[in-house]
Amino acid sequence: MNQLDSSRSLAVSLMALSLLAGCGGGPASTSTPAAPTPTNAPSATVAPPTAAPTATPARTPSVVVTSNLNYESADPALTPDALDVYAPTRAGPWPAVVMFHGAPGSNPVADRGYLSQHARRVAELGFVVFNASWGHAPGAADMSWYDGLRAVGSQAACAVEFARAHAAQYGGDPATMIVFGHSGGAHAAAMVGFARPEPTAGCLGGPTLGAIDALVTWEGNWLLSVNLPDWDAALAEDPRVMDAITPWKYLAEHNDQKVVMLVSEDPNASLRAEFPGLIVERPVGDPWAADSWLAVRDPSGDLRRQLEANGAFADGTIGFTDSQQLLYSVLKAQGNPVSLDVMPDSSHAYLRGAGWDVFLAAFGKAATID
Repeated sequence: MNQLDSSRSLAVSLMALSLLAGCGGGPASTSTPAAPTPTNAPSATVAPPTAAPTATPARTPSVVVTSNLNYESADPALTPDALDVYAPTRAGPWPAVVMFHGAPGSNPVADRGYLSQHARRVAELGFVVFNASWGHAPGAADMSWYDGLRAVGSQAACAVEFARAHAAQYGGDPATMIVFGHSGGAHAAAMVGFARPEPTAGCLGGPTLGAIDALVTWEGNWLLSVNLPDWDAALAEDPRVMDAITPWKYLAEHNDQKVVMLVSEDPNASLRAEFPGLIVERPVGDPWAADSWLAVRDPSGDLRRQLEANGAFADGTIGFTDSQQLLYSVLKAQGNPVSLDVMPDSSHAYLRGAGWDVFLAAFGKAATID
């Protein structure tokens, strides 16, 4: 495995995980989904974060926002990432949600900022939401792709454990933990939920990842960025890269993991409009050729057989919807409680109209613990 050039950061290389580093939420829906019924487990007593949070007034009195809490230590080997907390003013305890944005860029505040509207609206339903920056990994220039991606998984696990440790302080219930990810962040959510990595050594939460009650994913590209062929070379050099950023290897270990999957009505519409020339669906070619891009990702043939059964090869391309259907089918076949819901009026970058209703309802479904 080649080492990353010292002038490159993992944040740049991780752009290949997603077609977008950050996406807007679009205009708000005029309808309001029903509020979920929270789990009424008693809150745990925990120590407050070491850094005194600065509470900023919310746009409405129903939610208070606490910004820029570091969840990693200032260890020089780390690039400490931070999160914002959106807490209902109503008494809880409320389920806790950790949100992961799309693939990281160079500005952690901006990276998580595009999910601020999403976080606020979920909090208004009755959740304590931790909107986390992630993917700004320690020592990226000196790491292989595989080691760097594993470090990113540990960083995501740290954010979850920080949220668990401090949920009660904001009226949350640490016994009900929901992890959400959009696009590249859906990879982070899935790896936390299925690979269960250990948190980073400098984590300000617990040292071991605890239980995850449910995952909510919005269009993770489970076949490793079908539009960017760079991944083909990386995978050919070190097949473990697939295991470091997709959940396939770990799914069978957690066939009880609850997953609510979301797909937009037209995932590619906004991408075609905003990024002319971007390849948002990748030609399949001969999926069974030994040197095909699918074969590099799927040496056993298991995923290709499932894609074929789903009809994914019929139009000669694979895109976001095919990737979601693939993961859904695999989880459903092994007995996971899983749903796949379509968000109308929406694309990969934006929620609009009735898409907001489906998005917000997903967290109520996730909080219903079977």
